Amino acid sequence: MENKVTEKGKAKVRISKCLSEGEKVSIASRKEVVKRALDKLGIPCDPDKVPNIVVLGSGGALRAAIALYGTLSELKKCDLLDCVMYLCAVSGSTWCLSSLSKDKDWTEKIEILEKRDCKNLAQGTWKFEKASQALLESIENECYSLTEIWSYFLVHKMLKQLDETGLPAHAASCENGKNPYPIFPAVDKETYLTHNEATWYEFTPHEVGIPGLGAYVDTKYFGSFFENGELIKEKKERNICYLQGLWGSACASNEALLNFITGALGDFLKQNRSEASSSVNIDEDDQKLNKLFKGYQSILELKLSKGTEANKQFDLLETILGGFSKSCELLKSIRQTWISAASERKKEQCINLSQAMDEDYGGFAKDSNKVLYNVMRKTFLCLLNWTWGTTYNFLYHCSDVEFSELSSKQVLELIDAGLTINTAYPSALRPEREVKLIISFDYSAQDPFMTIKLASEFCKAHGIPFPEINERELEDTDNPSDCYIFRGEQAPTVIHCPLFNNVNCPGKIAEYREEFSTFNLSYSSEEIEKLLTAAKKNVANVREKILEEIKHIIDTSSQKA
Repeated sequence: MENKVTEKGKAKVRISKCLSEGEKVSIASRKEVVKRALDKLGIPCDPDKVPNIVVLGSGGALRAAIALYGTLSELKKCDLLDCVMYLCAVSGSTWCLSSLSKDKDWTEKIEILEKRDCKNLAQGTWKFEKASQALLESIENECYSLTEIWSYFLVHKMLKQLDETGLPAHAASCENGKNPYPIFPAVDKETYLTHNEATWYEFTPHEVGIPGLGAYVDTKYFGSFFENGELIKEKKERNICYLQGLWGSACASNEALLNFITGALGDFLKQNRSEASSSVNIDEDDQKLNKLFKGYQSILELKLSKGTEANKQFDLLETILGGFSKSCELLKSIRQTWISAASERKKEQCINLSQAMDEDYGGFAKDSNKVLYNVMRKTFLCLLNWTWGTTYNFLYHCSDVEFSELSSKQVLELIDAGLTINTAYPSALRPEREVKLIISFDYSAQDPFMTIKLASEFCKAHGIPFPEINERELEDTDNPSDCYIFRGEQAPTVIHCPLFNNVNCPGKIAEYREEFSTFNLSYSSEEIEKLLTAAKKNVANVREKILEEIKHIIDTSSQKA
């Protein structure tokens, strides 16, 4: 099902700040498990005083995904994992969590799953044909963006799996109470730098929505077309592989992302190109596809060029396009005003040039080449506009939400939440979740305190209770300790744990940071084991401090009662 007009009222936008019914059921079931776990640790508490504890896994690409496996495995070994109510992941950490959370017994089997998945990361293979098929299916989507090719060709290649299941299939694994409730955030591409009420999105097995506005839809309808709060056109459910790409799309610089995507597109076209044929028309098709690919690439380079660098691309484009085409005439006109044109005007001219090139060379004899051309054309247009995570806005023309900046848009773009706060504090601090303890495992590159500083600033700006941060404790970014604890009177306690620190890798922090760079797209078995060991040591070393804080929270709660 790609496009299905639905009966009115089949699904509606839920306008409420309350938790979803599915989350309420999951938390009620989980409380019983948490209470038993606390009793086992010698920390008894009344059923109505069971504290909501959240574990945060930060972004950090493949480093974060692997480290979270180690963290969760060691939390289980330390009898702490069953004390956790919520598990919130950002960017690379979502790759680990989304791979685990579909399994109904994943916390029981975490050590087995860690070994299986990490072995697959080092020794597994990805399937080019499967990626190609997924891309070909997605190209007909009106909301096609760079996220599709990033997900199916790059994330799939890194993780060695293309998960075609949907997030709603993970509901059973949290409703049974056996596992922490998983939360995956994303942010609005247009507002993530300024951060308003509609910037932060949450994905759970039950709902996708905007906590700041209190607006949600059932997860299976994410990407479907809504108007005035009602489902109008049901679209095919987004699979986990696509969502992994959406949640984790900021693990490289823009330049590197561009190179990855153009490289993947080139490989896709080469692999799917028609076999050599005696037909003249097929030969002409191949020549046109080659010309268009080179032309699109040069137009993209032209848009990115600075100063006199543009002359090289103009010369190259004149050679590619020939002297008598409509696109070549337009190229000469653009060249005359290029230096004085504003950047937005340059982008507009590049789009116009690519469209003229389509008119000159876009006719194909064979249907399969028409499809390849469509993939190439739509992908390069997305590159020119830098279009990521395009989806229908479920609040389009929704009269129940007074936020015209959002409700006026039919389509929006969602991207990696790590671009704003590299840890999911906004989700953990949602008042309705009543979280008492946040254990933040920070897998970020460079400054190990950036996430907690940004979280503090975010909370001050939005009037959210957060413990006071002592900046002097966070000055030594090159030699951090393994654990920092911040208590607040009317706020949750925060335990902040940098991945590489002076306890689990003394004297080698810089070495570890360099070896496990965010830009690494693969690791050997030995490197994975080294990273897992560091993450596990971190948990083992801070276990007693975590237990002390849990006891303190329960004792304080009992005294207040």
